[in-house]
Order: sequence, then C-alpha cells, then structure tokens
Amino acid sequence: MNKHKQTWRIGKPAWPTVLLTGLMIFCSACGVARDTTEGIESEGAHQELGNKSEAIIVEVLVESDAAVATDLEVEVHARKHPESVAYDSITLPYREEFAVPKDTFIPLTSTRVTAALDEDGSWISCTISYDGEVVATHRSRGDGAKAVCEKAFRLGPG
Repeated sequence: MNKHKQTWRIGKPAWPTVLLTGLMIFCSACGVARDTTEGIESEGAHQELGNKSEAIIVEVLVESDAAVATDLEVEVHARKHPESVAYDSITLPYREEFAVPKDTFIPLTSTRVTAALDEDGSWISCTISYDGEVVATHRSRGDGAKAVCEKAFRLGPG
C-alpha cells in the first residue's frame, strides 16, 4: 500500500488569472458599498438643511449706538451657493444667518461685511461667526465711520 500524497499546484501561467479574479471580486464589492452609500447620501440631499452638520451657519451682526446704519453689504462667497445682501439703510442691531451646505471641498471661501455709521451715532461694529465661533470683528468710531469685517479661507498658518 503505497499512499501518495496528492498536491495541487497551479502553474505559473494560471497565477495572473487567479490574482486578477480575486482583485475583480474585491473591487466589485467596493463598488456595491459605494453605490449603497451614494444612495443614502442622495436621499439626504433632498432634505432641508436643518441639521447643523450638513451646513456651515454664517451669522452676521452689525451693531451701533445709532438706531440705523447705511450702505450695508454682506457677501458670503461659497463655491456652490454664494449669497449677498445689500441695503441702503437698516435698523440696528442687524442680524442675519446664512446656511452654506458642506457639499464640496472647502465650501466657504470668504465672508465680507461692510456698514456705514449713520450721522446720529458715534460708533459702529460688525461681527462674523461660523457655527457660533467669532471669526472676524471690527469696530469703528467718529464721523464717516465704517465697519468692515472679512474672513477669508487661507491655506497654511495664519
């Protein structure tokens, strides 16, 4: 009784086929997972931006000891959803929020606010906040005072 140990060997020409087949199976599973997550994300895209994690909330505040400010300009520079507001005259304090969806890389590039002091006041200020955190503020006094706030996205330190 001669027992022979039987071994299976795959010849050298078969290795690329086996490797390619395994790679195709692995990649097709990744595609299914990606399609599933894209489906979930696209369903949520149709919902309103009620969740703070879906948008950056930009808040603009203009204050003064006067009741009115003039020449207000607000520019929210977003890659996909830019917004701007301009008024000749506004009642103070002026507060407005803008929701910038986080649907792109660096969705918000800058925000700029300018407002001029009414002749009845002695000072005017502006503040820009992103998600409740103050990112820019400016206060100006005297005749012809103008508040100018700007926050721009910059790569690197600073």
